[in-house]
Amino acid sequence: MGIADAATVAANCGKSFPGIKLALVGGVCGVVPFKLNKDEVVLGDVIISDGIIQYDFGPQLPDRFARKDTVLDSLGRPNQEIRGVLAKIKSLRHRRQFSAKIVEYLDVLRQEPEPRAEYPGVMADRLFEASYRHTEDQKSCVQLGCNGELVLRGRLETAGVHTMPAVHFGLMASGNLVMKSGEDRDRIAAQEDIIAFAMEGAGAWDSFPCIVVKGACDYADSHKSKIWQRYAAATAAACAKAFLSLWIPSLTQGSPNQNKTVYAVDEHQMQPVFLVPFTKNVVFVGRDDILEKLQRLLFEEGRRKVALVGLGGIGKTQIALQLAYWIKEKKHDYSACGLPTADSDNAIESVRQYLSSRRAGKWLLVVDNADDAQTVMGSAGTENGIYRSLPQSNEGRIVFTTRYQKLALLVAGRNIFGVPAMSRDEARSYLKEVLIPEISLCDELVTDRLLALLTHLPLAITQAAAYMNENQIPLTEYLQLFENTGRDKMELLTAEFQDDTRYEQSQNPVATTWFISFN
Repeated sequence: MGIADAATVAANCGKSFPGIKLALVGGVCGVVPFKLNKDEVVLGDVIISDGIIQYDFGPQLPDRFARKDTVLDSLGRPNQEIRGVLAKIKSLRHRRQFSAKIVEYLDVLRQEPEPRAEYPGVMADRLFEASYRHTEDQKSCVQLGCNGELVLRGRLETAGVHTMPAVHFGLMASGNLVMKSGEDRDRIAAQEDIIAFAMEGAGAWDSFPCIVVKGACDYADSHKSKIWQRYAAATAAACAKAFLSLWIPSLTQGSPNQNKTVYAVDEHQMQPVFLVPFTKNVVFVGRDDILEKLQRLLFEEGRRKVALVGLGGIGKTQIALQLAYWIKEKKHDYSACGLPTADSDNAIESVRQYLSSRRAGKWLLVVDNADDAQTVMGSAGTENGIYRSLPQSNEGRIVFTTRYQKLALLVAGRNIFGVPAMSRDEARSYLKEVLIPEISLCDELVTDRLLALLTHLPLAITQAAAYMNENQIPLTEYLQLFENTGRDKMELLTAEFQDDTRYEQSQNPVATTWFISFN
């Protein structure tokens, strides 16, 4: 299918389904084996478009081809919703989760008798020098005996018999001709910074908000082979499903027909949803008094807004997370949503529209890390803060977490809870939960001394346990390191660690909070 056919299909779909919010163009493509940043792309990898360049659009001059690249002649960038989801996927934590989903969905496809999507093997992934040409289109490289010098790739050298598909984001080149020249591939890639060639993308791009998701089946040179097409199509399909699992469309209303549909759906409450960015913290201990007060204020006394205030790392997010999972388990008619203040304006607007509608029913919204007054309340004389964009509903409850008492008073009035450090017993129980079984708390004096030095700060305890678990050292040795010098202490407190219950991109606040607490 070329650009014109793709545009025709897209136009007809738009007439039949005027409410389409996103078009996914899937399939296979030819790829550039080395991106400009030297990252390797191998067969079976997946390309997700940041944008589309129609590389064959322009006049053929006597001495050269001149691509039209003015603003009016260029295809636009993805809309704000799509850019927001792509930015989320590109973050390290979400990228790992995204890749894991792709592997999960791909395994399901590979177990089916169709589409026969087995990995062809590392030995079948052959990249020739760009200048080495395949001489007969009707014959395969095996039939012709193509024996040009192969380009070595580090990923394949270390992969053994199988390599997991990687996801690459970048510009795709779209055109009416199939790219079958390694030299032209490299020239266009260098000029335009593109990483793949796919024919249909430009046809659909202007018709809908669009993402192109393609599996790499060849290197856009003359040595094309169908052996990779089924596997590449399967990796693209798995990636598309993983993308859709993260896609939450906005509820903005478009055409008149669409308005009628949305209005009709509004008459019936939807099933509760649970949109929280973290898994349940299975080692959460203590804080029963705070959780009971929150539950009483929100669900017995009907307070619509409350705030948790305390130092960074004190456990505000974990308490809010525990409350959200309590609602999931106990309040089956409630939805629960988490909204980090770093989220895009578009995401906030989507959440506001949905939760303000009758269809949302009862809900709890957690506005986490509300620490910046300008972000939360807006600049002086403006209404651009998150607070003014929050949903309004008698059925809704909002919990803020913040480090600052003044900000807590502004957003929740008198309904604020100061979150203290853990008690000694809570800290002991928590340390026991997060340490591996090989490390015991046999010496109470050592345990209490270390916990006191960590000021019973939950995040500091988590970090200390992560260090001891990784290095398999006892509490006594960690305590010696901690008490040794200021430099050792700073290194221990600023070390990063894996924690699926906090934001990966957030700065580790342990050192700062510890010095505030201790001094």
